[in-house]
Amino acid sequence: MKKLSLLIMVFFLCYLSINFNSVSAKTPVDESKEEHVQLDKTFNPKGMVVTTEDGQILYDYNKDKKVEPASTTKLMTMLVVYDDIKDKKVNLNDKVNITERYQKMSELPNLTTFPLKKGQTYTVEQLLKQAALNSSNAATLVLAEHIDGDVSQFTDRMNAKAKALGMNHTHFTNPSGADNHLIQPYEPKGYKNESTSHTTAHDMALLTNHLLREHPEVLNITKLKDDSQYHQKLHNTNLSLPHQSQQMKGVDGLKTGTSKEGYNLVLTTKRDHLRVNANIFNVQPYPSDQSEHARHKIANAITQEAFHKYAYRKVISKGEHTIDGKKYKVKKDLYDVVPKDKSKYHLKVSKDQHLYVQYDRQFIGKKHIPSVKVEESSHFFSGSFRVILGILGCILVGIIALIAIKVYKKL
Repeated sequence: MKKLSLLIMVFFLCYLSINFNSVSAKTPVDESKEEHVQLDKTFNPKGMVVTTEDGQILYDYNKDKKVEPASTTKLMTMLVVYDDIKDKKVNLNDKVNITERYQKMSELPNLTTFPLKKGQTYTVEQLLKQAALNSSNAATLVLAEHIDGDVSQFTDRMNAKAKALGMNHTHFTNPSGADNHLIQPYEPKGYKNESTSHTTAHDMALLTNHLLREHPEVLNITKLKDDSQYHQKLHNTNLSLPHQSQQMKGVDGLKTGTSKEGYNLVLTTKRDHLRVNANIFNVQPYPSDQSEHARHKIANAITQEAFHKYAYRKVISKGEHTIDGKKYKVKKDLYDVVPKDKSKYHLKVSKDQHLYVQYDRQFIGKKHIPSVKVEESSHFFSGSFRVILGILGCILVGIIALIAIKVYKKL
């Protein structure tokens, strides 16, 4: 009986431990309170990840949970287009003639779009602006057809790119992010039996970081509050941009998304050489103006908290330094994202002689902690001395040999 009682107590303590750990992790709404943002818990997103541009995770919540990306899908569309521009397959100034088919795409009901009229001509850059600012679904379909001649082929490339980036829980069904049933009869024929795309906050963070690293010029578009084409206004749906209703310092992108699953936002902000990317998905309820604003309030708050806690700085300069009681020659300056509270991190040297900053942290994908090569000063000098001694030894042997020869001749 005592053994049974003890066993029950152990299981009870384990149960308490598991439940304590599960509730101790702060939800995005709770985390936002650190920045004095008060929201009802019903606005908690389904998934969220906040990272640095190097992929260091500053905050995550259900990062691997399946979510619907909606129009944030357009970030992958833009990545494929910018890759094609880099490969000289297409140019930002290339002109696209609007056909009757393209006009009808822009007239589909129940979708965000920008009016296209037969006979008009737009550049690739203008269509990218329509997709990024106005979240035009038609613009993405037009771009896909213009570049590949077939939306299915373009969508295949989107999925191939996702796989290459390690977005292992992502599948796109079209370049717009809309439900395929809503874009009929223009949905990709190879995906006509599928409806919506799916991803995770973690996967979208991989996409966001890659897009900004490889094509920072995308910010020239996403930072725009508005634009004008054919006397029609384009308005950016990102309310966190400067001069918008939820404005926050340093915001310059990237993309919103909305579906029946809720409100999404991929936000990027840069201050004092530190860029923070927030990926938030499926804020409910939908439809709701409050939910739409809540996605920005939550993303803003947790981004603000990241800037309050972390900084990008030169941790150590190139040259001679004493680390853990040993002298090292640091080969070059080390820059890293570190807590502003210096007591929370310290410098370490790895077995393979690399210097890095040690504190509890994780990275998305295959990213690693920044480091620089070092060499123990004692080893450096002993090595130098060995060379010098070797040279002196050779000289000494030579001198002795010469003396010996002279002595021998005299004999």
